[in-house]
Amino acid sequence: MKGSKSYGRFICGSLAASFAVSPFLSLTVLADNISSANFDLRRQVVKLTGIMEISSFRGQITRGDFAKMLVKASSYRENLPSSSVSVYADVPADHPNAVYIRVAASQGWMSGYLGGNFKPEEPVLYKDAVKAVLTLLGYTDEDFTGEMASSRISKFNHLELNEDVSCQADEAITETDCMNIFYNLLKTKKKDSNEIYGTVLDCELNSDGEINPISILEDERKGPILVHKNFSVAQSVPFDTEDANVFLNGVESTLAAVKASQQQSGFAVLYYNVKSKTIWAYTTTGWDTKDDSGNNTYVLIKGEIKNIYYQSTDVMTPTSVRIEVDEANSDDDFDTSEDVDSDGYLNISLDSSELQYLFSIYGNLEVGDDVVLVCSRSGSSYTAVDAIEY
Repeated sequence: MKGSKSYGRFICGSLAASFAVSPFLSLTVLADNISSANFDLRRQVVKLTGIMEISSFRGQITRGDFAKMLVKASSYRENLPSSSVSVYADVPADHPNAVYIRVAASQGWMSGYLGGNFKPEEPVLYKDAVKAVLTLLGYTDEDFTGEMASSRISKFNHLELNEDVSCQADEAITETDCMNIFYNLLKTKKKDSNEIYGTVLDCELNSDGEINPISILEDERKGPILVHKNFSVAQSVPFDTEDANVFLNGVESTLAAVKASQQQSGFAVLYYNVKSKTIWAYTTTGWDTKDDSGNNTYVLIKGEIKNIYYQSTDVMTPTSVRIEVDEANSDDDFDTSEDVDSDGYLNISLDSSELQYLFSIYGNLEVGDDVVLVCSRSGSSYTAVDAIEY
């Protein structure tokens, strides 16, 4: 074990992605009057909700891909047809976006051209994106008068759906435009409702009127999963990890680095988010010594349960546990000389009702069990966030 401690590298918040500004934000983005922090917030929200992921700021969006985004931004995402049929002459049943085009067309979000074509590979125009988004909000043709495209754009602007978007009606929109349009959609109220559209995707607003990405993560985060060194991290989550976002001990990383740290530590504790294809792995080694800021990170403690303590006024609800720490398989900054009691054991608080139940007479953890505790830390005080029987 190390003799010194890096207290700053432990927990500084809830289990969530670190929203650091992406290093590849271009000056072009800043020149468009979008602050880097605001841009990254919006990028993270549309990614976490599963609507889209930015790959090229100025890249144009095809009509087929836009249909897919519309479906991903709707309740139909959870109820897609298991097979597709050819709806348009130029969209065969095996087209990668055939199912999404079929749904988008059937719901009136998008329409085809004369001759029965959809033109899925052509860029989507701003006026078509405006119509689609307003339709998602519940607006119909009856809500507009005069020249329809201009009337819709006026409504679009009135609802501030054009925030950070500057396009002409017949202009092809970019990925950045798309990101801003869908983000604005999420925080806009549905027609004749006080409910924001984002509730469809379990979004909520912060006090400043912006979508809260942390609430998305907390609602959709799954785990913890204990993965021993002889088992695959990639096969422990229910999605293809080829393009997954990976964090190791709170720092952006790779699956290869997680595997190496897992092998060295003997195990890893995983959390994941299916929508954003994000994996948060925690091990007892493999910390990035160049970045010990500790954003959203936890300390792992492995050991044997020696005592379970209760309040004198409530003998049914445990408040803390006493662990004989397995130093060789606990966090590599753990220092027994400073943290353990006179008997050589570590006391860890139980604050959540889930953990209190787990260690109660009704739960499945008891004295003598080996356990891995995911803990937050303040000085020499530890509070369990999660527990997994080892």
